[in-house]
Amino acid sequence: SDVYKRQEITLSATPSQLQEGWIMFKVSDTGVGIKPEYISKLITEFGKLDIEEHVELNPQGVGLGLMISNTLVYLMGSRNGTGVISTYQKGSEFFFEIPLNKEINETRTEEIRIDLPKISLRKEVSVLDPCSCRRVLSVEDNDYNQMVIERMMKKIGFNVIKAFNGEEGIQCLNDLDNLIIEKCMQENCTVFNAVITDLQMPVMNGIEFIKAMRDIPTRIGRLPIILLSATDESEQIEEGFKAGINDFMAKPLTEEALKKCLQSYNTV
Repeated sequence: SDVYKRQEITLSATPSQLQEGWIMFKVSDTGVGIKPEYISKLITEFGKLDIEEHVELNPQGVGLGLMISNTLVYLMGSRNGTGVISTYQKGSEFFFEIPLNKEINETRTEEIRIDLPKISLRKEVSVLDPCSCRRVLSVEDNDYNQMVIERMMKKIGFNVIKAFNGEEGIQCLNDLDNLIIEKCMQENCTVFNAVITDLQMPVMNGIEFIKAMRDIPTRIGRLPIILLSATDESEQIEEGFKAGINDFMAKPLTEEALKKCLQSYNTV
């Protein structure tokens, strides 16, 4: 609709009318706006609005941007953090005040303690020492995402075996002898060094796949599992950890983040 096409963003910085030596920063837009009952959810951990027009504008948002920004505002000396004024279907304005005086900033920074949300909630699942196969199993139903994962993996020295739903992933793990791939000669060879899985998939979804994999009684069932998804639902992410994943990575994936994650399991 036209409301998505014609948007303006205005940034301003003016002297505070309430405190000498402070600056008021404002960021306003002419977007879809926010209904009053939803404003309190914005600056919270995973605070994304599950409303059609907001999901359409930013379908892959994780819901942490405003909370992290608000944390930085406090660390720069703000006393009240970020404020929000919004009119539905007309636009929103975000504002905050910070001091220009360096001493005020330093004093305020020392006083405040803010805990950032834990985006990665590592779970210790008796992870195996990796063999030298340098291969991952990618369980993802989207062809393009599979291509991106494979390209990134090759850049950091890994081969990829693809499965397009959880059921195919379990078949790969249970039928290693019939996979036409070269295996290392180590006694602890598990063919794969790690498993990456999506959350939303047909036939068998990510949570079902993770539970089924952890039920495999052999060493394969103890491989590191990394959940890769565009979802911002903390409940679903928590469900993934309860099912047995070791890490969560949000889409869009980056090569640097992927390499760092694999390094934490001694696979790079």
